[in-house]
Amino acid sequence: MASLQRTRVKGHSYWRIVESRRVNGKPRPFPVAYLGRADDILARLQGAGELRVRSLSHGAVGALWTLAKELGIAGIIDRLLRTTGRRARKPTEAGKYLPPKKRDGLSVGESLTLAAVGRAAHSTSKRGFSSWAETTTLGGLASVELQRLDSQHFWDQMDQLPVEGIEAIEREIVAEVVKKYELPLDTLLYDGTNFFTFIATTNKRATLPLRGHNKQKRDDLRQVSVAMLCTRQHGIPIWHQTYAGNVSDARSFDAALPSIRERLLQLKGSLDDLTLVFDKGNVSKANQRHVDESNFHYVTGLTVASQKKLVQDANSKMSPLGINEDETVPAYRTKRLIWGKKRTVVVLVSERLRDGQMRGVLQHVSSAEKWLSKLADTLKRGKQRRSRDEIERDIQKRLLGRQHLKQVIDYELTGTDSGLTLSYRFNSEALRQLTDETLGRLVLATDRHEWSTQEIIRCYRNQSAVEAVFAHLKDPEHVTLRPQFHWTDQKLMVHVFTCVLGHILASILLLKARRVGATSKTQEHLLDELAKVRLTTILRFVGAKRKPTISTQLEDSTPELAALAIPLGITC
Repeated sequence: MASLQRTRVKGHSYWRIVESRRVNGKPRPFPVAYLGRADDILARLQGAGELRVRSLSHGAVGALWTLAKELGIAGIIDRLLRTTGRRARKPTEAGKYLPPKKRDGLSVGESLTLAAVGRAAHSTSKRGFSSWAETTTLGGLASVELQRLDSQHFWDQMDQLPVEGIEAIEREIVAEVVKKYELPLDTLLYDGTNFFTFIATTNKRATLPLRGHNKQKRDDLRQVSVAMLCTRQHGIPIWHQTYAGNVSDARSFDAALPSIRERLLQLKGSLDDLTLVFDKGNVSKANQRHVDESNFHYVTGLTVASQKKLVQDANSKMSPLGINEDETVPAYRTKRLIWGKKRTVVVLVSERLRDGQMRGVLQHVSSAEKWLSKLADTLKRGKQRRSRDEIERDIQKRLLGRQHLKQVIDYELTGTDSGLTLSYRFNSEALRQLTDETLGRLVLATDRHEWSTQEIIRCYRNQSAVEAVFAHLKDPEHVTLRPQFHWTDQKLMVHVFTCVLGHILASILLLKARRVGATSKTQEHLLDELAKVRLTTILRFVGAKRKPTISTQLEDSTPELAALAIPLGITC
């Protein structure tokens, strides 16, 4: 609650607006705005009747902070840190552990909650957090002096959370989310991706950031990988894991299965009616055996290369299948013995996938032809000093390194080491055959033998929900994991945890908004719109004696935003 306060400086009276906040349990006045002397205030108010002294963005941070309090996130973190905190603590005489000491008036749970809210509302570095937060009402909501929340504050608070404690904290938060918002856990989606970092090669303290095949084409940078398990509806993460950047998807999935199984048993108590969806990048013979042994029902994709005979048989047996009212695809269904177990398999053609693969093949062809042309010219001018075998290996490596390239480019290397000639041509007939028989094919496998073919296909397509989560985490404005300026694995893992937590908050906020009729298609759009809702502090002089009063109110906004204020907890 804001109030006017008079203060004397060198014998003169000045007025300021203050808010009372508690620091370490004691009330303390925090200046909101300096108004000057009484004559200055009167001059500014002449004929106006009121003075707007402060206007801050309130909607997004207010809704996120309210949601975090409803879920009890800070309390969960602080309670679990009583005995698992990074810094050693001794129990009291009564045998109880005290929570970690507060820093700048905030507990570890409150600081990490602020970090998560910040990641969701406006991604910024720890160093830039306070500058951004001062344009919002977040300081007042958390009762904290934002100027004190520098990067060192967050690093010290993050240091209190051991890596071993992240799983337990996430489990309790997720359990509260699932219960409170009645999230269905019938179909769960798994996938992994990597995030490039700017961590220097010379930094030996962090072992997780390593170079590997980066999905954003930044193989020159060290990267960190993250795997995630999400709900089918709303794409809300219920489990995540951070791992080394050079670990393949298949290896990480195999390592993650026991942890995923434990999390689901804790949330559901049974795996009988649950279906796990994962794509072909996570599949191997060993991985599928472990999925079978874990008693998961599953829907997965298999590579066309591993099922050539099946795809060849399916091409002549496909028939049109209506997926929904607006879409029909060619599909074929059968049962096959794959990796020692009979599985229901569906082969279908996706025109969208085929178009994308065709563009990729043609791009590779264009690049290869330029390279072959340059090599042919070099050989023609007699400038090549390598042997025939070395050149042959180089060509083979170039063609074999790109998918389908060897099938559509024919070449001939003739002559001896001292006089080699290279000729090549694009095989359009081979491309036509590739298009008719291979491109665009999807091979799905499941143990849900009782499901219809449409149900199997629609279930696998839900995989797009977890892919969308990673797209959110790579969005430069909201919840992005980058940039990552952390020097140790522990800091990196806590950073990823706060980002995932921020995404959970943003996802639930969108869910709540949609349940009351909001039309926002994405959480980013909703947060951007809510950020336009501002809280204004107003000074008025009322009554015959012109008594000064302070009030706060939400500024006028669109009817849709005004309708969201109360359901999302956006109050004055």
